[in-house]
Amino acid sequence: MTHFSESVSLFRPCHTYIIGVELSVKSLVAAYNELTKLDLRILRVIEVAHRRYEWVPMEVIVKWSNRSWELVSKSLRKLNALGMVLRWKGSYTGYRLTYYGYDALALHTLSKKGVIERISPTPLGVGKESDVYVAEDPAGNKLVVKFHRLGRTSFRQTRKFRIWVGERRHITWLYESRLSAHMEYKALVMTYNAGVTVPRPVAVNRHAVVMEYIEGLKLSEIKTGLEKPEDVLGSILDDVAVTFRDVGIVHGDLSEFNVLVELEEEKPYLIDWPQWVPRDYKNAIDLLRRDLENIIDFFRKEYDLEVNVDEVLKYIVEGIELKELELEEAFEEMLSQKELRTYVLGEESEESIEKALSSIEKEFATTGKEDREKVKIGILSSGEEEKNKSDENPAHQT
Repeated sequence: MTHFSESVSLFRPCHTYIIGVELSVKSLVAAYNELTKLDLRILRVIEVAHRRYEWVPMEVIVKWSNRSWELVSKSLRKLNALGMVLRWKGSYTGYRLTYYGYDALALHTLSKKGVIERISPTPLGVGKESDVYVAEDPAGNKLVVKFHRLGRTSFRQTRKFRIWVGERRHITWLYESRLSAHMEYKALVMTYNAGVTVPRPVAVNRHAVVMEYIEGLKLSEIKTGLEKPEDVLGSILDDVAVTFRDVGIVHGDLSEFNVLVELEEEKPYLIDWPQWVPRDYKNAIDLLRRDLENIIDFFRKEYDLEVNVDEVLKYIVEGIELKELELEEAFEEMLSQKELRTYVLGEESEESIEKALSSIEKEFATTGKEDREKVKIGILSSGEEEKNKSDENPAHQT
């Protein structure tokens, strides 16, 4: 039996790639646990400076970190050796984050807040736009951590997200991955609160979404194994209707690959939400129809269930007044400008940057011997990993 990942259809060893170097999450955690507060301070400064620079000048890092050139240089050499930053030398010397460094910052915040304590060294799954891992909180409860990785091999989402990324073309993967994660988390919160059967959202930080861990199989892998396919189909269609009528959104990529079925009760969960759109988007009904066709076609082919798509669509949209807006307008009507700016990465004004730097100073204020006193992240043991694998039949979606 598989464990829920919210993300992934392609199964192969999961690694982050930095200039030809293969880096596993086990290596990431080991590298993170070597970092001092100074190293984390430098990573955070570079993250903030990316609001203005693709390659952050050394002079800016020194100034904004409020540390000596010697200490900053030493830290950057270490971070570069660990694959967390890249160095560029042209008219000036600059640095930028890698996904590995961004992962480290996300894990640091999630562990510091007590969301996760340990993470699996191997993935539940890897897709074109995300990597998914099982994790545990301090109480030993299992969770799923999904790292969004837009711009790696697929551009399915980037066109939509450039609405808000705007002129920040210099490091779009960072902004778009963060935005994708926050948008998915927003959809999970809205649908979960409305009673739709989705994984319980736990937390979001940067490009990482943490959610409930569920045992189950993808609908696509169960095939004819359901005992009560009519009930499962009915539950899915009910959730699609509630999502549209009560929440006001459309999944936008629903199919048998994005439904996870808990087998004991044959309870279907709708998963993988980054593609959602507001129902007032002018093409929302077309996307809703496609979602319904995908699900109904699957049950017709596998279980000989005949359901009229047009009748279901009419039932769902009946009585709802739709505005048929452009995508940007539809999102901005549903989400506040403040919320959208937060999702992207923060404003570029002097005031917002000063606020971010003040937060860095407060969090990483200690030096010397105390500099190494920070939260550590653990790796799930090999025994726990084998148990996860024995429970799993990899069926996680992108």
